[in-house]
Amino acid sequence: MAPMKGLTVFIADLRKCRSNEEEERRVNKELANIRTKFKEPGLSGYNRKKYVCKLIYMSLLGYDVNFGHREAVALINSTKYSEKQIGYLAVSLLLIENDEYTRAVVATLRRDMHDPSEWMVCVALNAISNITFGGLAELLTDDIVVQLLSPAASMFVKKKSALCLLRLLRRSPEAVDAGKWAARVVPYLGHRDIGVALAATSLVTALAQQFPDETRKAGAFAIHRLKAIIVDAEYPVDYVYYKVPAPWLQIKLLRLLQYFPAPESAELRALLLSILRQIIDVSQDVPRELQQMDAQYSILFEAINLGIHLDIDQALMRECAALLGRFITSRETNVRYLGLETMAHLAAYIDTLDPIKTYQGVIVRSLRDRDVSVRRRALDLLYSMCDVDNARGIVSELLRHMAVSDFALREEMALKVAILTEKFATEYSWYVDVMMRLVSLAGDHMGDEVWHRIVQVVLANEELQLYACKIALQTLRGAPVCHESAFKVSAYVLGEFGHLIANAPDCAPVDQLKALQTKMPAMSQPARAVALTTVAKFVNLFPEIKTLCLRALDRYRGALDAELQQRACEYYALATVESEDLLPAVLEEMPPFPERQSALMSRLLKREADTEDQRTWVYGGREINRERNLRKAGKSATSLTSADNDDRAPEPPQRSEETAAAVEENGRNASGKGNNNVNDSDDSDPATALTPEEQERIAKSKRHYARLLWERDGILFDGDEIQVGVVAQYKPPAGRVGVFLGNKTAAPIYDIAIHAFVRDDNSGDDGPALVVRPAPGQDPLPGSLMPLGQARLFFDVTCQRIFTAPPSLRITYTMAGAPTVAELQLPVTMGHFIDPVTIPVSDFFARWKQLGDSAIGEAQSILKSPFLATDASASQWLRNVVGGMGFALINGADPEPDNLVGVGIATTESGGRFGCLLRVEPKPSHGLTRVTVRATSPDVASAVATNINMVFGSR
Repeated sequence: MAPMKGLTVFIADLRKCRSNEEEERRVNKELANIRTKFKEPGLSGYNRKKYVCKLIYMSLLGYDVNFGHREAVALINSTKYSEKQIGYLAVSLLLIENDEYTRAVVATLRRDMHDPSEWMVCVALNAISNITFGGLAELLTDDIVVQLLSPAASMFVKKKSALCLLRLLRRSPEAVDAGKWAARVVPYLGHRDIGVALAATSLVTALAQQFPDETRKAGAFAIHRLKAIIVDAEYPVDYVYYKVPAPWLQIKLLRLLQYFPAPESAELRALLLSILRQIIDVSQDVPRELQQMDAQYSILFEAINLGIHLDIDQALMRECAALLGRFITSRETNVRYLGLETMAHLAAYIDTLDPIKTYQGVIVRSLRDRDVSVRRRALDLLYSMCDVDNARGIVSELLRHMAVSDFALREEMALKVAILTEKFATEYSWYVDVMMRLVSLAGDHMGDEVWHRIVQVVLANEELQLYACKIALQTLRGAPVCHESAFKVSAYVLGEFGHLIANAPDCAPVDQLKALQTKMPAMSQPARAVALTTVAKFVNLFPEIKTLCLRALDRYRGALDAELQQRACEYYALATVESEDLLPAVLEEMPPFPERQSALMSRLLKREADTEDQRTWVYGGREINRERNLRKAGKSATSLTSADNDDRAPEPPQRSEETAAAVEENGRNASGKGNNNVNDSDDSDPATALTPEEQERIAKSKRHYARLLWERDGILFDGDEIQVGVVAQYKPPAGRVGVFLGNKTAAPIYDIAIHAFVRDDNSGDDGPALVVRPAPGQDPLPGSLMPLGQARLFFDVTCQRIFTAPPSLRITYTMAGAPTVAELQLPVTMGHFIDPVTIPVSDFFARWKQLGDSAIGEAQSILKSPFLATDASASQWLRNVVGGMGFALINGADPEPDNLVGVGIATTESGGRFGCLLRVEPKPSHGLTRVTVRATSPDVASAVATNINMVFGSR
């Protein structure tokens, strides 16, 4: 295109401007001139093109250009290439969605798409790729597909069409509706023109990630095309790059195959294995030229990645490990980088890490590499290859390098050290020592998630608390300067468990308070706020230093910071109130956090976001990738089948999540498979078809369910992908039950729904006996749940009348494109609506005899309990179970001191109240326990007895 003098002069004038004001005056002058010219009749195409180019340039400089749209549309209707090109450029930059000229632009694009001129079609395809109108993809996708599949279209148009579809698919996947035409694009992998095949491979790779069923035959086409290039040497000379035939196409085909499982056909498997071996054999010859080495090694690394992904030959895997060991010691930075990354991939799949551990010293030395990208890959590899045997060595090396590592790398290194320490800790003392050293070294480069996680782990492990208190006090007394994160951990731990070391030398309560006050002035406002809470806890834990604690709190009642002042005032008021019960109730010990509430892994995975193509593996070793592969295995029955087997209909993808429901009253298990498995027509007893792993999972779920019959919070289901927890509060006849759903995998889950419903046998003519509805005023469930994230939903339950069956809980979600249904039993029984009632000791057996004589309702069972003779805590466990089921223990009422008796009242909203008496008679010498329940309703007695039977059966 010939240069336009007016445009050149205008650009030169703007570059001569010495200030923004001068440039703005020149732009405004030119805008006024262009407005005037556009109003003149008979504007020539050349001048229109020149003025539109000026508008484009001013728009690129950041000025607001809100006119000239009509002239741009006029240019795209021109028959000259230069004018049409500028017109489409202006439309893509200046025109906005829902503009009045949008329909005219779409009509022109469609007309140009079907023009017999090749350059006209190509300029339209370029414009479609760059215009961001929301509805453009939906309107023109069919026209682009016609150009790609048309036998009359030129090779250049086909390449442009494939790349344009790829752009639209990535930008607007819903509008493209690629499922209709994806299968028709797959054969273009074998197109005779390598340029078309290259563009089609990029498109099919993107399609395979979203439509695996439609593209299931792409694997066979890719293998045959690789055979033609590598084995048969069928390629044009124009596509040979430094003696390497079509390297870009080989790389893309090898990467495409990584989105499919290994071929089912023995012939295809053997062919693919021979191709991989030939690639590896060719790489043994060291290339002389740098360009040839880059191309050859790029193909080799993709071949190794494919071999690792498919895992079809262990000898090939060992050969790959040896090759990678050579590459990570290469003098070329790029080769070292790719070698470390591919070895991390190998660590994610290989059965034993011994071949990789051989190079642990080399990998550690790579942490000191001059290139930061190589250092990052070395860190990823150490993180992936870590196990129980080498965890201490790797963690100590990472801590040693953390002091001298880059600031950009230090946060990620700290996160991975924290995760590895928690995952592979075999001694509590080692965990505490490493984590306290970590927060001291890298506290400035990590978020609050790390010290939060340390506190959660300490709270959840009683064996860890005593040692953690000692280290916390040593940290406060140690160096003159204490890091803020270490100070927060120390303050929190001492506030919760400082009483455990109160009797140790130099660990008296006053010593703990002095150590805390010594470091407080140098800390930030959030750290001092944590310390004030610790001082308030000391008031509750150590009454002997209450005066000193009040003096410390009083000092901050006049603090300038509003948060510190409010805390100090409120804690001081709590500590000086006359009530003896208020302070212990408010400042009681924190309960343990659920294990799934770790934000470290979630934060780490967010740093490893996918690019335009999804990753087929993630850093983190074998376990996390096996879970990921198991999830993908249920996504589809896709396999690399023969390309000419077109008549066989694909099997629909079936995926089922094995979920163990709690336990029904008659003892049958309700686990089974996920409800979406429509092909499961086996009518035999499911218990006879379960594997030992499935039976163990069912037994574990039964234990979880039974525990929730007498405890108000805990885990209901713990599967491979999700974990379901329950927390409940009851005030008969009503209650509130919270269901917590945790994502245990390394990928997000979508389309989450949690429903609780009552069975039909709990309903009568007067409506359901138990009403379950979502609690009002709560946030809706999120659309997606990130790895290690948690969603919650609360339900209000109301006991209208006596009911016999617990409600059901249905959880549905989508993972890796496959829907999953998990059906559980919600632990809400008639026994949960019992309130404890205290009566005089002398009255118990009188009422017991009265209920026995009336024969209204009695349920008795003799339960096996061999643990009574061997477990010293069994007696206290029995008392906890009886109390947890809503009965008030009447001590001294039974003449046998080992027997337990309790009294409770079951309350319904419309059915009345029902008294209930319980007697537990353990016989440790016989390993038996007799449980008798008498109530004014036989259904209440039966429900309580059934719950106790389940609890004993799960012990």
